[in-house]
Amino acid sequence: MPSMNYEGKLRSLRPGDRLNYHGIEWRVIEYNTYKDRYGYETEEWLLQWEARKKYYLLREIDPQNPESAVNWYLAEPIKNAKIYLPDSQNNITNQLWHDMQHQEMPYPELKMFGKVYFFESGTKGTYEEGKDETSRITWDYWDTTHEANLALEAWQNGDLHIYSTKLVNIKAFSIAHKNLQNSWWLRALRVSLGTAGLLLLLVGCSMLIFG
Repeated sequence: MPSMNYEGKLRSLRPGDRLNYHGIEWRVIEYNTYKDRYGYETEEWLLQWEARKKYYLLREIDPQNPESAVNWYLAEPIKNAKIYLPDSQNNITNQLWHDMQHQEMPYPELKMFGKVYFFESGTKGTYEEGKDETSRITWDYWDTTHEANLALEAWQNGDLHIYSTKLVNIKAFSIAHKNLQNSWWLRALRVSLGTAGLLLLLVGCSMLIFG
């Protein structure tokens, strides 16, 4: 298991920070969280390489799998995906959002890019983006090796997001640059200086008024 210190450094990443992965420097664009009422949680960092690629780095806590309760993933958004049932040539992508939001039974198997994935779990919970909250339903599918994941997200606003996801070793990441504006001590220093400045202003006003 990675050391808590190393994991803690990655978990402290916020928008504006940068990190290296496989020789490429990625910039953190967003930081969001997701949780359901059963204790399932994720932290999600949206990473961007220049204007060409975007991935999500995910830290997952899954109480239903205590042997590996904490996992890290790298998820690639798939645009214009075509998803099929294993023995059909009919693209069912457009009906997946309706099925998920109306709590239909998940399909036991799905196929994308010629690979078959098997349903493992689903969650319905709250997604927090800054101060905003919305609901999200997720279906997770895995291949037979349990190395490749197909994740389907049905959002409250009608969007269906599809991701191709894989497990990653977080030691493959290294922090390239930390945005000092995100540092807790710098924020605390700003608050302290602001408070001190306000006190000095009040003292100066008192001296002018009362001599």
